Amino acid sequence: MSATGDEAHDELLAANARFYEGFESLDLDVMSAVWSHSESASCVHPGAEMVTGWPRVRRSWAAIFANTEYLQFIVTDEHAEVLGPDAGVVTCTENILSDAGHDDHLGAARAVATNVFVRDPQRGWVLLTHHASPVLRRDVSEGE
Repeated sequence: MSATGDEAHDELLAANARFYEGFESLDLDVMSAVWSHSESASCVHPGAEMVTGWPRVRRSWAAIFANTEYLQFIVTDEHAEVLGPDAGVVTCTENILSDAGHDDHLGAARAVATNVFVRDPQRGWVLLTHHASPVLRRDVSEGE
């Protein structure tokens, strides 16, 4: 039985929250649980080249987690759209607090992200594509 539009929307937002919870946990097993393990999986970390195929995507997360002791996300501007019974997309802003690349202090950053989810028959919504781009300046539409 398929979920109603509102239920599917809520499930999609919950899947997005699980992704960021997995990211914050710095636990590769938790992150692995939210991702599609297909060759179609892809990831673009801010400022990096695209990585495709679950084995390579997994290695990219392992490298990030190995070099990070603390990571916190405050996700804002979240917008979810169910594209059909088996696909959905969430766009959001990642407000990040991290120790990555810093000595004895935390750094803050912002990125905008597009997260594409597909339904797995056993696991529900899983992440197929994560694309994050750093926010380096304020949008000109926000004024001077």
